[in-house]
Amino acid sequence: MSFNSTNSFLMLDKSTNEVPPITSLPKVFRIESIVGKPRSSKGMGYEAVLFHEGVSLKVAFSLGYPEIRYKPDQLVSVRWKHPTTSINGCIQIARLVILERVEKGLNPFDTVPYSWVKNREMVKQAREFFKALPDSLQHLVLAVLWNGKRFRKFCESPASLNNHHNRSNGLLVHTVQVLTIVKALAKQYPQANAGLALAAGYLHDVGKAEEYVEWKNGWGMSYRGRLIGHRNTVIEWIAISLAMNRIAITNECHLSLLHALTCAPNCEWIGVRAPSTPEATLLSLADRLSGEADLVGSLASSSGGWGAEHRHRKSKPFTLPSNEKISAQSKSWSKLLAEF
Repeated sequence: MSFNSTNSFLMLDKSTNEVPPITSLPKVFRIESIVGKPRSSKGMGYEAVLFHEGVSLKVAFSLGYPEIRYKPDQLVSVRWKHPTTSINGCIQIARLVILERVEKGLNPFDTVPYSWVKNREMVKQAREFFKALPDSLQHLVLAVLWNGKRFRKFCESPASLNNHHNRSNGLLVHTVQVLTIVKALAKQYPQANAGLALAAGYLHDVGKAEEYVEWKNGWGMSYRGRLIGHRNTVIEWIAISLAMNRIAITNECHLSLLHALTCAPNCEWIGVRAPSTPEATLLSLADRLSGEADLVGSLASSSGGWGAEHRHRKSKPFTLPSNEKISAQSKSWSKLLAEF
């Protein structure tokens, strides 16, 4: 038995079929792939690849009926056979149990496959910020992200089509940057509830997971994106999550979160309230700074001076010359904010 640190995959020696101790394995995995084939006798045989940041497994099992609910991206737990054996590198199990109800305390960023996000440092930061959320708000964010298809799109989608972070995984990168900035600025704003601001940072653009669709030649707008928009989508998802789960959140906290996610300046004539809470201010500042930094980074000249035009900016960005190319600067957001 060997462990491949590149993709966190547990490789079983087919000659020995050695199986790791069951007690050392995670309780929850995400299905990366699953294939079912009719058996010569009655029933179906399944092979699946299961992912967890700690270890990934290839498993096989049989059922007396076709289970149409098994799909990639779902969260599952394993029902083990005793004794546990392996045949041709596949651990033989009794079955997979689909986790349809939200499991409080689970960190969804423990189950982000490498095929979704290759930048594992970004996944690690998202995982750590999730741990920092207050218990009730962590439960709510988890419920919103529980759907496997939605969570995958959240990790893979861009943050915009023609503006900042307009590339695959851009939404996750932007979200982590917003969380990093919120955490740093909250230290200078003691009146703000940092936990609520972080939850707003996670959720402020989560609706874009269903706003964009991937085409053969790039990304485009979905019907939901055209007709509803991500700000209304997240309100819908929060309402459903609260209705279907026992999430202990106060009315004041709920309203403050919704306010931070929906407020905007100079829009009261259409029923949108102006920012009134410290958390809304923190989110607005962090969102704008993350987007501005990414867009300027893509437009600025590596030799300094005037950069390129962009239709969403009134002028070209002007930057000072640097000894290093702007696109090659490697300082992390955490280091930059620590210096700040």
